[in-house]
Amino acid sequence: MRLRLIALAALAAFGAARAEDTAPAPAASPAPTPDPAQYVPEVARSAAGEGNSAFVKGDFKTARRAYRRVLELVPNNLVGLVNLGLVEFRSGNPAEAEKLLKQAVQERLETGAAWLTLGMMYFDQNRIEEAFAALSQAVLYDGANARAHNYLGVVLGRKGWLDGAEAELRRAVEIDPEARDAHYNLAVIYLQRKPPAFELARRHYFRSIELGAPADPDIEKNLTAPKPTP
Repeated sequence: MRLRLIALAALAAFGAARAEDTAPAPAASPAPTPDPAQYVPEVARSAAGEGNSAFVKGDFKTARRAYRRVLELVPNNLVGLVNLGLVEFRSGNPAEAEKLLKQAVQERLETGAAWLTLGMMYFDQNRIEEAFAALSQAVLYDGANARAHNYLGVVLGRKGWLDGAEAELRRAVEIDPEARDAHYNLAVIYLQRKPPAFELARRHYFRSIELGAPADPDIEKNLTAPKPTP
């Protein structure tokens, strides 16, 4: 049984408007819920909007051009740096993405979106210690972000720190009761307890299925306590 992560494709652009009926998950953003206008001066808002619209459509070429325009108009702008970093990561340029995201946290240490994206990128590259460090910063500066807690929980689980993983995943579902991957991951963690917490595992697994997660035959066969031998 493996812990499950939200696909990076679901990460909406920092500063983008969120349509409740179409966006698959909360956008990564600095704590707690900033007004995008706070981060994009009026002179660059049109370019930022164009980039956000292109990003959510998967048009990374247009998004890259737009976010570069933001940075031309407002050098070191957080929205430009973070979202261009996302574009570069999604486009297979992790070194450039890392440079941009680190620049963002140098500009404003509390930029939770940059820390979260760095943590996701490091995890994707199996750089577990760096992922742990970045995601710890993400939950510090964006404590209301369920995605950050879910990712940190998965990383802690990978490190074998199951109590910490459970705490982070529980926090994720407290923040967002419909965080289906966090429910699934809690089920996995509860099955790894000694002895396994079967009822809690069943509750969270089937809740994840109700929320649209794909069924997992491997976990389902472990959801029932073994019958005692005569």
